[in-house]
Amino acid sequence: MKHGLSDAMIEQVTNLFGALGDQSRLRILRALLDAKGSQSQGAVAEATGLSQANASKHLACLVRVGLVHREPEGNTVYFSPILPLVSNICDLVCGHVSDRVKKNYRALR
Repeated sequence: MKHGLSDAMIEQVTNLFGALGDQSRLRILRALLDAKGSQSQGAVAEATGLSQANASKHLACLVRVGLVHREPEGNTVYFSPILPLVSNICDLVCGHVSDRVKKNYRALR
């Protein structure tokens, strides 16, 4: 059965959605998707306006739940979104939000 989730799977899904429930982490995902390539922690911090420490904390969470790939290269660590998962989630959720905004706007006219 496609949606017959075990308790362990439900816990993992909860962790994934929990990670998506933070504005800073969504900004990081947007920055990684917009970059169209791996980014260093410093580049992610700069693109999102987060401090290095804050970017590091949020990137670690995104890696832990399986939304971002971490790749060490010498003294630098690069991060990239897990594709197509992240882009599909973002397209689905952003499309839903856009539709709701359009419906609410039409209702006000």
